[in-house]
Amino acid sequence: MSSSVIVACGGRSLERTISLQSGRRAAQALQQLGYETTVLDVDESFIPEVQQADPAFVFLALHGAGGEGGTAQDILGILDIPYTGSDAVSSALCLDKHLFKALCVLRGIPTPAWHAFTQQAFTEYGAGVALGPIAAQFPDGLVVKPASEGSSLGISIVRGEEHLRGAIVAALSYGDRVLLEEYIPGRELAVTVVGPATDPRVLPVIEIVYDDPLYSFAAHYEIGSAQVRAADLPPDLDATVRDVAARAYAAAGCRDYARVDIRLDDRGPWVLEINTAPGLTETGPTPAAADIADLSFTGLIETICRRVRG
Repeated sequence: MSSSVIVACGGRSLERTISLQSGRRAAQALQQLGYETTVLDVDESFIPEVQQADPAFVFLALHGAGGEGGTAQDILGILDIPYTGSDAVSSALCLDKHLFKALCVLRGIPTPAWHAFTQQAFTEYGAGVALGPIAAQFPDGLVVKPASEGSSLGISIVRGEEHLRGAIVAALSYGDRVLLEEYIPGRELAVTVVGPATDPRVLPVIEIVYDDPLYSFAAHYEIGSAQVRAADLPPDLDATVRDVAARAYAAAGCRDYARVDIRLDDRGPWVLEINTAPGLTETGPTPAAADIADLSFTGLIETICRRVRG
């Protein structure tokens, strides 16, 4: 089997810069593991370049719709080239927060209450309708977010009706569907799960502490903007959080690795979403979880590649 690997990163999504950083870090780890590694900034020449290189596999470090929505996975599947991460169906399901949350409800996985509608529906029916009844359902506030974006892009927290319409319009600038989700006051947790859906390994629970009202794009990636640390939960609660994360990972059919984002309040954990290609930058909770687990970043990359390397 060839020892050459392509790290696919960059692309055209709004998370391009972060994807390039993730790709470079993954490439360094792959080189340490003995792979001949090429970093490929994905553009319209992606297919011929991958075909010509004929790699053992492609390490997908693409973030956002282009890389986490199933398109790249579909292309590589057609080309019969192995790749890391979840398959096209699971990737598309997890990127669409509305569909993923509906799956959680079907599987009995706790997730905050929400409403979702498309840009067309809002334009045709919602723009002139009072949003007070929706706001009144959620006295602690609403998280308004694009249904298919990552890194907290386009997200805002709204309390009451006054700013809700503007937040919806802002979120719709990132895509054609918006989510209005119950705001859960509490702790921000991130749980990285690795391996197959049938037998996942859950890494230590990470807590993210930040000064902003929400885990913003800056808090995600600017060094010093957030503290990323072990959650230090009581054993029973830690087990509950890890179990919920593993169940969400399995329900979505994830594989190799993914990060389950959770809010924790007095009632327990609430699953927000799954990132099937979580950031691998120095500030990210997934590398932090690997370090706390004594796995190391290189060990994490090796674990992610275990299925595709045979």
